[in-house]
Amino acid sequence: MTTPALLGLATQLPAHRHLQMDLHDRWLFPFIHSQRARAIFAAAEIESRYSVMADSSFLDSKPTTQARNQLYLETARPLALAVIQQALANAKLTPRDLDHFIITSCTGWDTPGLEVTLAAELGMKPTLRRTALMGMGCQAGLTGLDRAMLEITARPQSLVLLVAVELCSLQFQHGNTLENMIADALFGDGLGAAILGHSETAPRLLDTMSYHHYAAPTAMGVHLSDQGYQIELATRVPKLLRQLIPEIMPAFFNQVGLKQSDIRFWGIHPGGAKIVEVVGESLHLSEMDLSYARRVLRHYGNMSSATIFFVLEDMMQHGNPQRGDYAILMTFGPGLTVELALMQF
Repeated sequence: MTTPALLGLATQLPAHRHLQMDLHDRWLFPFIHSQRARAIFAAAEIESRYSVMADSSFLDSKPTTQARNQLYLETARPLALAVIQQALANAKLTPRDLDHFIITSCTGWDTPGLEVTLAAELGMKPTLRRTALMGMGCQAGLTGLDRAMLEITARPQSLVLLVAVELCSLQFQHGNTLENMIADALFGDGLGAAILGHSETAPRLLDTMSYHHYAAPTAMGVHLSDQGYQIELATRVPKLLRQLIPEIMPAFFNQVGLKQSDIRFWGIHPGGAKIVEVVGESLHLSEMDLSYARRVLRHYGNMSSATIFFVLEDMMQHGNPQRGDYAILMTFGPGLTVELALMQF
């Protein structure tokens, strides 16, 4: 049976880099009107985030959902083109080689989708299969990875492109609710792309697991409003994960036939500084284990489903993985959902 492998990986950021406290002081303070927000921004352990917007002028008048979505479509296309082209170059492939295009996003959408526009512009084959995983939230990068693995297992010669497009800053909200303040302090814009296929030498994707904590459906969410997407992010999420992680991980290790001591690398979705801390404490991980997630959070914030690709890229650049090393990737999202993937370099 063919084991899916990671043939190419790329990340992409918009042009505009903003310091964390400038986002509060110059952008969002007039929208939030709360001194408490500054403390939340300062405690987020984020130095900078990126946005497709150079300043806050677009957000000043509480733009409609339609206006936000239109700007998403206009700005996402060139960024997605760039990240796809880089992933293809890294994999030494052409757009025509691809058999399946999977896209994830929870910050904008259209029908026909962005993947149709991109496939046409890049000249992908007309028999291309397409899957759009829209609105799933932060965990969807690994959901897409799982679907790519299934495609390659079923059709061993397939080459699958997975792209996460998240322009979270377009959904910054007015108002000083605690959830608005936390969301405005965390999220940034970014894109990730991975190409999967068969290889004897590239990192292999061995297995995945999804876990849904149905008892807490309102712990995380994204809800449509007339002024964009309202983020639902309960402060109890770290506490829930502290309870769940020690239950979930033994089941996953049993599934894959490994022990925690077999794992050299941990790629944790940095949904927030407290989430990274709680996962580390629950699994007794070292500072080095958490360094990839923390570095991504510090430089880019939480980019929803695209974030795990930045974490994986950082791990590969700074961790010096050796052939045979195991890595676990872990994301969290609405549901409350935990997604896991096992890689071997």
